[in-house]
Amino acid sequence: MVWVSYIIFGHLFNSWGNQRVIDVLVMPVFMAAFGFFFFKNLLWDLADEVYDDGDSLLFRKGGKEQKVLLKDIVNISYNQMSSPERIILHVRSDGAIGKELAFNPPMRLNPFSKNPIVTELIERVDRARNT
Repeated sequence: MVWVSYIIFGHLFNSWGNQRVIDVLVMPVFMAAFGFFFFKNLLWDLADEVYDDGDSLLFRKGGKEQKVLLKDIVNISYNQMSSPERIILHVRSDGAIGKELAFNPPMRLNPFSKNPIVTELIERVDRARNT
């Protein structure tokens, strides 16, 4: 909301006395396009809630739910050096939310160590596949 408000109100009112086309039209359009792609790639694909049910994970996003068995997880991607951290699960079959399920793990004090949630999840998925 802050980004969109600045584009609409702040930038247009700041350049009111200055009638250059780049200030009035080009910069707000550039900022809107940049903001759209930024939010689309980093925020809009995140699950609202993720619950651990032992042998499965329950994802909730919007009004949709998707239950994923640990044995159906194909790959676990982890972006440690992004802020906030992201975990992306690639699952075998398409569900209500999709085949790629992304969520943010809880914040940690040491961002340079491997996330214990990722380590535990990898071990649990490996055990689920082997049984």
